[in-house]
Amino acid sequence: MRGREALRGAPPLVRLATRGLLAPGEAGLLHRPRGGSLEAVAWTAADLPLLDEARILLGRRRRSPGDDDHEIRGYGHIVVDEAQDLTPMELRMLARRSLSGSMTVVGDIAQATGPLAPGSWGEVAAHLPATRPARLVELSVNYRTPAAVMDMAARVLAAAAPGLRPPRSVRTAGQPPAVVAVPAGGLVAAAVEAARAGLDDAAEGTVAVVAAPATAQAVAAAAQAAGLAGGHAAAVGLERRLTVIPVGMVKGLEFDSVVVVEPAELVAASPQGLRALYVALTRATRQVTVLHERPLPPAMAP
Repeated sequence: MRGREALRGAPPLVRLATRGLLAPGEAGLLHRPRGGSLEAVAWTAADLPLLDEARILLGRRRRSPGDDDHEIRGYGHIVVDEAQDLTPMELRMLARRSLSGSMTVVGDIAQATGPLAPGSWGEVAAHLPATRPARLVELSVNYRTPAAVMDMAARVLAAAAPGLRPPRSVRTAGQPPAVVAVPAGGLVAAAVEAARAGLDDAAEGTVAVVAAPATAQAVAAAAQAAGLAGGHAAAVGLERRLTVIPVGMVKGLEFDSVVVVEPAELVAASPQGLRALYVALTRATRQVTVLHERPLPPAMAP
């Protein structure tokens, strides 16, 4: 760890270590100021697969009394969900824990929203064991999103990832998305009123307001001030009927009614903006309301 801090804390050493591998601008992104102690080093989740890779390349260190360094544990079969958001290094970390190459990898490429979003499952499989041929099974039927909502989401997907085919919705009931242009400065108040209307429409249904992070904070505060029993997902979880949730947290969730706030802002807030918007539009089981002050992304045009 001390060596890692010395390397990343010294720009000349970073340039030397990355020569021929990274462009100067990319190498500069690895620099971090040196801390006063190891406890002050800012570790992130992205460091874990890099450390795992380094352990394999360097080999295990010599054991000493009280050493808690263990062998990497292997598994007969590994099941991975939301695999579309794993980085190549994370996939390699999983692959080396597979004893026989037997893995079930589940996800939706259309909902890949990370900086290294793959364009196909072939790109994912390239980092997994090749001891047996990969078999791709596609879910072509959508049981959650009504067809009227999926029509808009499919147009967004076509712009975000032209090579991907959206699933076919089996549910034809429901209303088309309500797209509402809001006067300047009225977006937060409009989101609160749309949430209130969603709660009133379904006596026991759930409502989510999906927004960019800063807007989500403002909407959550306004909703509480208006007396709505709900709040920001990071503070109150998903136990209440109304949840205000940043777009980066909404993947994998579903609600009866969803209010999508300022699509242009959602697109700008994510590395894979249109895919993030696609995720937001496909969370509802009944109704979607889209609120916007800024022009809608062209992909949302009828």
